[in-house]
Amino acid sequence: MDNRLFVAYKPAGIVCNHFLSRIKRRYGVKKAGFSGTLDPFAQGVLIVAFGQFTKLFRFLKKAPKTYRATLWIGASSPTLDIEKIDHVEEMMPFHPDSIAIALQSMVGDISYLPPKYSAKKIEGKRAYDLARSEQDFEMKAITSHVYDCHLVHYAHPFVTFETTIQRVDMCEVWVL
Repeated sequence: MDNRLFVAYKPAGIVCNHFLSRIKRRYGVKKAGFSGTLDPFAQGVLIVAFGQFTKLFRFLKKAPKTYRATLWIGASSPTLDIEKIDHVEEMMPFHPDSIAIALQSMVGDISYLPPKYSAKKIEGKRAYDLARSEQDFEMKAITSHVYDCHLVHYAHPFVTFETTIQRVDMCEVWVL
């Protein structure tokens, strides 16, 4: 099993690098890599390559990706995710049509600042490492194209939505 390219499902609760280490041990390979990354609490698929096939990542077309997420209305967190929720403000329920309209307004090109707790590199160091050590740094805006964003389910204060998005800037490739 020297060279191989495949898609692997990463469960929630594991860091991508640890997941890749498990795959490497299971198949007895030394060189392996994955394209893209998922947060530890996220579940989904990663493109994994063994051996010389890790060099193919740069030739893969980065097709739009579809994500499903649940938003807790009124919750705030410095990490902009489910970690470190520091405050929950009670909000009045919204009409589902209002939420659907708000989600549809996201379609098109959008520029935004990634969270400081992201895996983005700042001068060779991961932003989340800098943020956890309370260092001062600035994130660069990134641009994405949102093809679709629609409501899946709403049970106040939780909104589940699905979005199809493609990053306009360069995607990361990891080879370990």
